[in-house]
Amino acid sequence: MTELMQAVRKGWSDKVPGLLEPLGPAERKEVLAELKKLRKELRDWDWREWGKRVSVARAVLVAGAGCLPGPAAAAAWIGARELQLGQSGPPKLLMSVLEHRDDDFLGKLAHRLAARSGLTDSDALLIDALVQRSGCPLPTADGFVNGWVELVTRQGDKAVRRLWADPRASVLAVRIFETPRIPPQVFRYPHHDPKGPWAAGLAALPEHGVVERSVLLDACVARLLRGGRPRESAFALAVLRALAPDGEECRSRVPDWLGLVADGVPSVAGHAQKLLTELAGQGQLSEESLVSMAEAVLFRPEKALVRSQLVLVDRELRKRPEAAAALLPVVGEAFGHADTDVQERAVKLVARHLAAAGDGVREELAAAAERLSPSQRTAARFLFGDDENEASAEAYEEFLPAPAVAQPLAPAPGSVAELVEELVVIMRSGEQTVNFERVFDGMVRLGAQDPRVLGKAVREAMPTFWWVDGSPGVLSSPRRLEGYFGRSTPDIAYLAVALAMDPVVPDLLVDRSKPKGSCPHKALEAVLTARLREAGHRVWTDPMPFLLATPTRTTGALDPLVLVERLREYGRLGARPGPADFGQALLRVPRGGAEAAAEAAAGLGTPEGDRLAAWLRGEGPRLPGLVPRSRGRRKDREAEEPAGEGQQVAPRGRFGNVREQLAVRREFPRAFHWLGRDMELGKSCGTWSRWQPYWAFVLPYEREVLADWLHDPMVKGVEWESRDVAAALPVLAEAEGAHGHAGHDGPAGHRLHRVVGVGMGSAVADDRLAAVDALLMLAARGQLDHRVLGLELADLVNHGVVMPTRIADALHTAASGGAYATVWSVIGPALPGLIRSVPVNRGLGRILAIAAECAERSLPAGVGEIPGLAELAARKGTSQAVVQAGRLRRALSAAPGSTDTPPGGTTH
Repeated sequence: MTELMQAVRKGWSDKVPGLLEPLGPAERKEVLAELKKLRKELRDWDWREWGKRVSVARAVLVAGAGCLPGPAAAAAWIGARELQLGQSGPPKLLMSVLEHRDDDFLGKLAHRLAARSGLTDSDALLIDALVQRSGCPLPTADGFVNGWVELVTRQGDKAVRRLWADPRASVLAVRIFETPRIPPQVFRYPHHDPKGPWAAGLAALPEHGVVERSVLLDACVARLLRGGRPRESAFALAVLRALAPDGEECRSRVPDWLGLVADGVPSVAGHAQKLLTELAGQGQLSEESLVSMAEAVLFRPEKALVRSQLVLVDRELRKRPEAAAALLPVVGEAFGHADTDVQERAVKLVARHLAAAGDGVREELAAAAERLSPSQRTAARFLFGDDENEASAEAYEEFLPAPAVAQPLAPAPGSVAELVEELVVIMRSGEQTVNFERVFDGMVRLGAQDPRVLGKAVREAMPTFWWVDGSPGVLSSPRRLEGYFGRSTPDIAYLAVALAMDPVVPDLLVDRSKPKGSCPHKALEAVLTARLREAGHRVWTDPMPFLLATPTRTTGALDPLVLVERLREYGRLGARPGPADFGQALLRVPRGGAEAAAEAAAGLGTPEGDRLAAWLRGEGPRLPGLVPRSRGRRKDREAEEPAGEGQQVAPRGRFGNVREQLAVRREFPRAFHWLGRDMELGKSCGTWSRWQPYWAFVLPYEREVLADWLHDPMVKGVEWESRDVAAALPVLAEAEGAHGHAGHDGPAGHRLHRVVGVGMGSAVADDRLAAVDALLMLAARGQLDHRVLGLELADLVNHGVVMPTRIADALHTAASGGAYATVWSVIGPALPGLIRSVPVNRGLGRILAIAAECAERSLPAGVGEIPGLAELAARKGTSQAVVQAGRLRRALSAAPGSTDTPPGGTTH
C-alpha cells in the first residue's frame, strides 16, 4: 500500500493498476481513505505546480476508481472535474482497474457515466468498453450521444461518411436530433458547414438498413419543428434535403410542412413552402391546407416567401375560382406588409379575382386596405369605391420621443446593506452609468465613518472575488495589483480592495500611473482610475467625508452652487479635498456664465474656492486638450474649427504650448495633465473600451469633443463588426451640450452627427438601434441638423465606411416608429450623393423605398425634384432602385395617393 501511494504522489498513473491488483477489499479501503486526503490536498496546490497537479490527479483518479465498492461512487469519482483537470480519464488504465468487477457493476457504471453531460471521446471509449465487457444495453443518454459523436468525428471525414458501418449508429443516430442541443461536433467538418459529412452520413443510413427511413425523416422534421439555433436548423434541413422525401412521404406530413412555413427560420420555411407548392401543382393540396399555408406565409416579413406565396395563390385561383372567397381575405394580410412591392402585388391579385368572391369578401378587403401605404390606396379605391375607402384628410402627425430632461441624481446609498447590494450589482454587471458615481460616493461616505465595518460587509457579500481570499501574490505589491487591473483601467474594485484588504496596506492603492502620449481614451479612463485610487488610499490615511465631484444631474453635470456648499462643508470639517476629486469636479461645472456661484466660491477664502471662482468666470489655464483636432492638417483645423463656448484655442507657438502645459500642471494633478496638450488620434488610439458610455460623465459639457474621440474606435468597430460600438451615442445625445452655456443645451455639432451616422451603419442590430435612439433624441430636443446628418451618411456610404443596407435598416427603424418627416429630412439631403455614387445593386433601392414611404406619408404635394432622381427613374429595367426612384418622383410631385392608374397586371 505504501508503494502504491508513493506512485500516486509521484503521478505515475501507469504503474497504479499493477500495484493495485494484489490488494484485497480491506487494503483498498485503507488506500481509498489516503486517496481522499490527497484529493483534498490537491485543491490547495498553487497554480504554479499545475503540471505536477495534473499528473497526480490522474493517478488519484485511476487508483480511486479501482478502490470504490459501488458503481454510483465510482461514477462520481471518475467524473469529478477536479480530478480530470481539463482532460478525461484514460480509458485503458481505468478498464484495467475495473475489469475484475462483475457485469452488473460494470453495466450500472456505464449507464451512470453516460448520464453525465459534456462527455468527450475518451469518455465514450470507456463507456463503450464497459458496455462490451458487461453485455448491457447501449446507453442513449444525451451525454453519451455527444461523446459518441465526438469519437466518430475524431476518426475523420471518411468514418463519418461510412457511419452505417458503426454498430452503435442504429441506436444513437436518431438520438442526435432528440438531444437538447445537437452535438456541436457535427458542424466541425468542413469549416463548420452544417451540410458536411455528418449530414451525408446520416442520410445514407436508411440505404444500408441501419435506420428506418420514416424514423429518420420524422426525427429531422421534429427537430425542425422544435426550432433551436440557426446552425442546428440548417443541419436538420441538410439531412432532410439529402433524404429527398417522395410524394407519399410529403403528403403524409402536410401538417408538419404547414407548421414549418409558419414558424421555421426563413431557409426552413422556404423548403417547406417548396414541398407544399409541389403538392399543390400535383393537385394534392386541399383548399383548407392552401388557406392555412397562405395565412402562415403572408404574415411573415420575408419578401421572397410572401412573393412566392402570392404567385401560388394566383395560380391556384386560376384553376379553382371557387376558392376566392376563402383565399382573398387571407391575401388581405399582405396589405400591411412593410414592402410596398408586396402590397402592389397583393392589390393586383385581388383585382384579378375579386369578381369571383362575394360582397362580404369585398367589404372585408376594403377594411384591410386601410393598412396599405398611400401610394397603393388609389388602386384600392378603384377596387372598393371612393365612398368606402377614401381616407379622411387628416394632417400628418410626427411621433418623436419625449425630449430628455436631466433629472436630479439620487443620493448615495445610506446604509451598509444597501451600498453593498448595489456594489455587487455594479461589479458583476460592469455597469458604466452615472449610478456608478452614487455607489462611489456611498463607499467614500460610509468608509469614512467605519471602514472596517464596511470592509467586512464587502468580504461577506463577495466571497468568490480574488481579493477576498487573498490569492497568492496579487496583493503583495502595487506592481502585481496593476498587473491584474492594468495601470489605467478604471474599476471600482480598486476601492473595494482598499476596504476589504486584511491586513491593511494603504500604499498599495497609491496612484503611480504616469499617463503619457496623447491618446484621449486612455486619458479619460486615467481620470477615474486616479479618483478611485485616491479614495482607496485615503480611506485608511486621511478619510474624505464625501466626494466633491459627485454629479447633481443624471447627465454627469454638477451644480456649481452645490459644489460651493460641499467645499464649505469640507472647510467646516477640516477635511482636505482630494486633488483628483476636485479636478473632476471642475470639469463637471460649466466654465463661464455662473457669476453668483463664482462670488460664493471666492468668499470661501480657500485655494480650492479661488480656483473654482476663476473657473466659473472662464479664467484660469486654457485647455487645448479639449479642442477637437483629430482630422486634417493642423493649419486646416485651425482655420475650420473655432473655439468652443467659453473655451479659447491655445496659441500655436512653441512657448504658448509650454505655458499652457505648465499652467495645467500647477492647477491639476498628474492624471489631468493631458488637458494642457493637444490630443491626437494616432494609429494605436482607436481601441474600443467598455467605458465609452461613462466618458460623457467625465466631460458632461464637451460632447462634441467626445464625439470626435469616439469616431475612430467606432469606425474600426464597424469594420470589424464588433458589438457595443455605439453604446455611448444615446448618452451623448442626452448630454448637456455646449460647455459655455450653464443650464442650457448647446446645438449638436458636426462631429456628433458624424458618429451617429457611423453608428447607424453598425453590423450589430442593437448598435444601430442605439444610433437611432440618438438620432430621435436629437430631433426631439431640436438639436438635429438634418442636412449635416444626411450629407454625412452619403459621405460614409460613398467612402465605404458603412454599408447602405445597414443605413437603410436604421432609417426604416426610425421611420416605422412614426418619425417619417424626420427621416425624410435626413434622407433628402443624402440622396443626391447616393444616387450619383452608389451602384444600383448596393442597397440604393431600399433607401429609395424608405424615402418614398416617408414622402408619401409626411410631405405635401409639389415638394420639388432631387438631382439625379429623374435620370435613375428613366432607366430601363425593373430593378428595385429604378422602381422606387419612380415611386419617389411621383410622391414628390403629387399629393399622396393621387395617381390615377387602375390596378391590374401580373403578379411576378
